[in-house]
Amino acid sequence: MAKVVDRPDAITLDESLLGGFGGFPDSLFLIQVAPEKYAANNATLADGQSVNGLACFPSPDDATTYMGLLAGLSGEIVQKSFEEAREIAIGKPVLAALFLFVDGRIVEVHWVR
Repeated sequence: MAKVVDRPDAITLDESLLGGFGGFPDSLFLIQVAPEKYAANNATLADGQSVNGLACFPSPDDATTYMGLLAGLSGEIVQKSFEEAREIAIGKPVLAALFLFVDGRIVEVHWVR
């Protein structure tokens, strides 16, 4: 069964890889698992706080790598602008952020709430 924003998976956020909030490219790739549903994750911050975020990727290859790491996750890789991805996350009350994944790791976070 595909993982959707209603039930994000847990992953630990490696905060040492964060470079600020401006590291997102203008164009992102998302994994669309169903109409209006996209892959998301739950990250645990260093303080133990749990955060749900929309899974975003700088390239289709990074999205493919991510799908390979999560058994059962499949979907169509779709390209969106940063603003479109942000609006998707804002439209899903359970999501608090966008997570930028590179090589299967969160390297950047953009908070939407």
